[in-house]
Amino acid sequence: MRRALFFFLKLAIVIAVAVWLVERPGSVAIEWGGYLVETSTGVLILLVGLLVVLAALGYRLWHGVLRAPGRMRQKRHAARREKGYRALTQGMVAVAAGDAEAAQRYARRADILLHEPPLTMLLSAQAAQLNGDQEAARRYFEAMLKRPETEFLGLRGLLNQSLRTDDPARALALAHRARALKPKTPWVLHTCMDLEIRQGRWGDALRTLDDAVRARVIDPERGRRLRASMLVERSRAAEGKGDLRAAAEFVHTATQLLPDFVPAVVREASLLDRAGKRKAAVKLIERGWEREPHPDLVRLYNALGPADEDALARVKRLERLNSLRPDHPDGLTALAEAELAAQLWGSARTHLLKVEAVRPSRRVYQLLADLEQSEHGDSAAARTWLAKASSADPEPAWTCTDCGAAAEIWTGLCGNCGSFGTLSWRVPHGTIRLSPVPRPVTLPARADPAAQDRQFPVAPAAGGATAS
Repeated sequence: MRRALFFFLKLAIVIAVAVWLVERPGSVAIEWGGYLVETSTGVLILLVGLLVVLAALGYRLWHGVLRAPGRMRQKRHAARREKGYRALTQGMVAVAAGDAEAAQRYARRADILLHEPPLTMLLSAQAAQLNGDQEAARRYFEAMLKRPETEFLGLRGLLNQSLRTDDPARALALAHRARALKPKTPWVLHTCMDLEIRQGRWGDALRTLDDAVRARVIDPERGRRLRASMLVERSRAAEGKGDLRAAAEFVHTATQLLPDFVPAVVREASLLDRAGKRKAAVKLIERGWEREPHPDLVRLYNALGPADEDALARVKRLERLNSLRPDHPDGLTALAEAELAAQLWGSARTHLLKVEAVRPSRRVYQLLADLEQSEHGDSAAARTWLAKASSADPEPAWTCTDCGAAAEIWTGLCGNCGSFGTLSWRVPHGTIRLSPVPRPVTLPARADPAAQDRQFPVAPAAGGATAS
């Protein structure tokens, strides 16, 4: 429609000009070289217009002839690039399909057709890796480091190679270089933090964690828990170097950050007791129990009792602890166990049955069996409780949320899969059970040789860990 309107507009202009010339007749005489040419004004204008059109057509023809070689070269170049990109795409598909021979063939073809190393080096490196030629892949990745546009990809390739060959020092150096190029890339931050953790570089890991939280790669709540876990491990590393003051400071920061984080509370209380501050340790456990009751707190609480404490005195102390969180299953179970030792059969039965009603477990049924045998010598009733224990849920344990492995004691790193900060207190189902050898934090010598909780197991410092 617009074209038609434009055509009629031009036609109208031509007609208007023709009418204007007809209404204004005139003649033109040209004398040149002994010749006299006479014509009307309209014919002269028509001849001039015709000459302009012929000149324009001639210019376009001459310009087209001059540009023809260049256009042919551009057309050939475009065809080569199209074939090169097609070969590049087919090479990527071959890599995804695991066809090493086809991937190498398409990589060579793309390199010949495109003459653009940044586009083809990655494909060539992947094809070499697929073919098992890690040395060739390394050369391609190192060549990529020399170009700004491919440096990051080359670093990632070399980093993955270092991780596969178990070269953590080189992997960390490459990860730091990649982080300098793209500091907010999620996989770079996660890789840096993971490698720093595994090498016991807790100071660096904490700084990387801060960067990850600021970049919103890790949400703030998870960041708080990871920070508390790192501080506990940093405290262990400092203790391993004999710096108990730094160990206490690090773990105190963890308990201030997360007052309900049981591993931090247990560790700080243990260090306070070693420093001769037993009352402060007891108060810390009581505050921790009020926030988050846990069997580890009870065990350490028992260990911090007086050296000459008898069974009834222990019951009284546990009653005090229990009053801070009345009717909690862990507190009632620990109290019932102490009452059994003190031969307070009625109270022990009451508390065990109360726990059995809300959270039955193997330990509760085993304690009920002990009660029947100890109070009445009723082996039949004891066997009934033991039969229930055989089909009951196991006791909660520090269980990795990634692989499901259960550990005897809490550690930052899972001993099975190596994940950090994944151990949580829950009932393990269908899991493997890890039994690390604990390094005991020895409490001052006690006079009572019959006490069962004179040492509280604490996870050993990670091998090779250093406080940084």
